[in-house]
Amino acid sequence: MIGIGSGQRRIGKYELYKRMANNKMEEIWIGRDPQSRSYAIIKVFYTTLHTDSDAMLQFRQQVEQVADLHHPNIARIYDLSIIPSQNPDSQFASMICLVTEYVEGQSLAEYMQNTPSRGKMRPGAEAMQIFAPLGQAIDYAHQHGVIHGNLKPTNILLRKDSEAGGQPGEPVLTDFGFLKLLETRGGTASPFYLAPEQVRGQPAIERSDTYSLGVILYEFCTGVLPFRGNRPIAIMLQHLNTPPTPPALMNTTLPSALTNVILRGLAKEPARRFANASSMSLALAHSLNLPIPESLSKSVNVQSIMQELEDSSAPLSQTEADMSPSQKNGAGGQTLSSMSGAGMAFPHAARSRARGKGMLNPWLLASVAVLLLAAFVTIGTLLLAPQNNGAAPANQIVGHAYFVNSGQFNGNGPQGINDELQLNLAGIPDPPDGKTYYAWLLADRSVSESLPISLGPLRVDHGTARLLYRGDAQHTNLLQVASRFLITIEDTQHPTTNPLIDTSTWRYYAEIPEQPGPTDKLHFSMLDHFRHLLVESPELSIRGLHGGLAFWFVKNTFAVVDAANSAREAWHNSDPTTIRKQVIQILDYIDGSSFVTTDVPHGTPLLADAQASQIALLGLAPNAPAPPGYVYNGEIPPGYVYLISEHMGGAIESPQTTPDQKALAIKINKALDVEVSTLSQARQDAKQLLAMSRTQLLQPAALAILNDLATQAQDAYTGQINPTTGQSDGGALWTYNNLQRLVAFDIRLYPPS
Repeated sequence: MIGIGSGQRRIGKYELYKRMANNKMEEIWIGRDPQSRSYAIIKVFYTTLHTDSDAMLQFRQQVEQVADLHHPNIARIYDLSIIPSQNPDSQFASMICLVTEYVEGQSLAEYMQNTPSRGKMRPGAEAMQIFAPLGQAIDYAHQHGVIHGNLKPTNILLRKDSEAGGQPGEPVLTDFGFLKLLETRGGTASPFYLAPEQVRGQPAIERSDTYSLGVILYEFCTGVLPFRGNRPIAIMLQHLNTPPTPPALMNTTLPSALTNVILRGLAKEPARRFANASSMSLALAHSLNLPIPESLSKSVNVQSIMQELEDSSAPLSQTEADMSPSQKNGAGGQTLSSMSGAGMAFPHAARSRARGKGMLNPWLLASVAVLLLAAFVTIGTLLLAPQNNGAAPANQIVGHAYFVNSGQFNGNGPQGINDELQLNLAGIPDPPDGKTYYAWLLADRSVSESLPISLGPLRVDHGTARLLYRGDAQHTNLLQVASRFLITIEDTQHPTTNPLIDTSTWRYYAEIPEQPGPTDKLHFSMLDHFRHLLVESPELSIRGLHGGLAFWFVKNTFAVVDAANSAREAWHNSDPTTIRKQVIQILDYIDGSSFVTTDVPHGTPLLADAQASQIALLGLAPNAPAPPGYVYNGEIPPGYVYLISEHMGGAIESPQTTPDQKALAIKINKALDVEVSTLSQARQDAKQLLAMSRTQLLQPAALAILNDLATQAQDAYTGQINPTTGQSDGGALWTYNNLQRLVAFDIRLYPPS
């Protein structure tokens, strides 16, 4: 028997005083030491880890490291007990009892939730009362070789006995990241607070903690999180590639200096974040014009840190702090204009077979990865023209509008994808007195009975304007209903509700071309092909799949990553049955339900989702190539790779394609060659594992293949780390951002010359 029995009232010297939480994997109690009359928190975890396993040894070592920390703002660890199960039929191998300091008081999460004005008022002294001690505690842990790795408001307690005059209590750090080794609910890191490098599966570093602290500061100052959504994967991918909503848009009382502190804390690149948590605290005090707390000034070299802040005090725009390197530089670190040139053309997707079994060739496989994550990730920010108070010359691009994904999507449809719009403008004049700019989305030219979508007024500041339109309550896919963008100038007191009535108010305009391409056999336009990729595809809708080719391609690709990780974990749990099931699922998705029979033993059932796997990830090239949009009714459809590459080519071959679009497509194509090889290698690893016996699957040689399988799948999903820059190059995330840039509006003066 393992676990706390119904009649058990004691663990060690502690009486079980009050149970605070209880679930299948863990219990949390308040314990009382009758001799000292003191209280402690007793956390009981049930785990499949054996007491002599490497993971358990690592867990014990990390607990001991934290137990050696002695800081007033870090909860003490008093004791650790690991008890093996005596029941061979139990699903758990061990019970762990962790005894920690009892901190009476609410969590920071509860404090923020219970403060009605949070996110509406400018933060003041209470911010320093929380973040200065937190910064010191985090830096103290770092100096002793301990990374928290699991910072979030629920892991920050506020001492009740230190509260005064309605101010928050002194913060205390709890629940360091070692709990994740147990794979319990308490050890699960919240996707809302993960640093980009943690999302990629890399170990947390010191600046991962400062990033998480930056997320908490954003939430403290605005009342909302910088990245939101109802699915963890959507949120995590936003950390990797999406700029946070500017904090000043969420709380207009925030000074620009504080906005800069928040954005620097949330920089995608670790090197651009604060060097340590105390630097962030000092910058916070400076931005709020508050005195530096005495405890902080004694613990750090204030002069040195202030000099560092002074040296890097230039305001961070979203094109700096909030963008991933790939968004700023593209595949090869060049701007679009530097790659544009005469004679550049978008290459056709090759249709020859790359291997004997009929899989597509490398270029064709690479083309599909352009759209790998369209259903889950919001886009990167914009490449802006230099700021200028004067009017832009005719035909000069004054800005861009990009579709953005909120993450609040419907799992089987287009809602929540492209349901927001991010607008950045530069070089436009201030409106005359009594006038205001207004932004709109318009339906296709061919649609006459659709009302414009009002995005709201634009505030111009020194020639620049920014706007984030959050869409409607239904999270409608805006690309599905609109293809034109408009800015009008209206009477401030009496703006119009329909700009179509009077075109004399039109000032700036952009559209996605909807004229069919002359070489397109099915007479689809650039707009049609983009919608096939991101909204609704003819090839998929006939099979009951809705949401666009990229939507289903990314779901199936993520299923491969998830299965690869699960298979590796099953090896550590000595579970060959689960290893085989996960490997079969990987092949189901890569090969598709019609082709997987050639890679699995005869009679093997389909373990992947039957509907989702109707179309393979890599798939077969058709013997007689059909134009993009052909539905393959009654035929085995080619893979997502082929279908997406065909629609991508159809869109870029439009007569209205710009040189920048062609250049960007070529950059994407070059970056995807490596990604194709990683996905193909994942397939080979899966086949090799499937050929092993149950005994062989539990040998170290199988673990080596499982590790490679997980690495290949992850690399295809998030790209590979460049050893020079330390950042990801290529991969599905990079290609997705660049694909959505192809769909962006290039905004120019109206009417064009």
